[in-house]
Amino acid sequence: MEEDHKVLIDPSLEGKSREEMGLEPFVATEIRSSIMGVPVFINQEIIAYVIGRASKGNYKDGLDNNKKSCWNDVVNETMFNSNKKGSYNNLHMEKKMMLKIQNENLLPKGGSSDQPSLEHRLFLHFFLKKDKANVSKYIFKHMIKTLKESQLNNRTWIPYGRLISEIFNQGGLLRGLSETKGFTDDMLGIVTGKIINGGTLANMKLIKPDAIIKLETYM
Repeated sequence: MEEDHKVLIDPSLEGKSREEMGLEPFVATEIRSSIMGVPVFINQEIIAYVIGRASKGNYKDGLDNNKKSCWNDVVNETMFNSNKKGSYNNLHMEKKMMLKIQNENLLPKGGSSDQPSLEHRLFLHFFLKKDKANVSKYIFKHMIKTLKESQLNNRTWIPYGRLISEIFNQGGLLRGLSETKGFTDDMLGIVTGKIINGGTLANMKLIKPDAIIKLETYM
């Protein structure tokens, strides 16, 4: 698309290399953006480095909610001990908690946890079976998917806010911007997400509300 746009503006660039067109060389799929005018690049290897996990393991693409996929029987057996898909209420407490953590952090999704997609169920299957998944690739592909959806639907939502903040932090971007004295701490502050606590467990009906003991100090 970048090359086509360049050729549309200047037809003499037809057949030229990306470098000759004045474009960045293509090394791997990456997300390109900017923060406070500073270019930012995010790719699978960067995510792997930040989360401290090698970019390797199982990864299955293009599943969506394919009802004919052979993976349906596999994940249903893992989650519901049956080749038929059960309901959220049929899940063991441990699996409900793992699904909650996955939906909030690893593969963020909107709406209820009651109807996880085949991709979400397969990702959980890998964890339950202790079969190493390529977590950084799953996160990166999911990041691209949610980014496209937000652009198409004009939806203001930042997936992986904490991860993106950590990428900026480890890359020295926040420190560099802070030293310019042109931005406030509020503008550069690291994003914090939801905390799974006793209240969360009570809402999920995994414990009784009267079992919650609140801390005297703020976490």
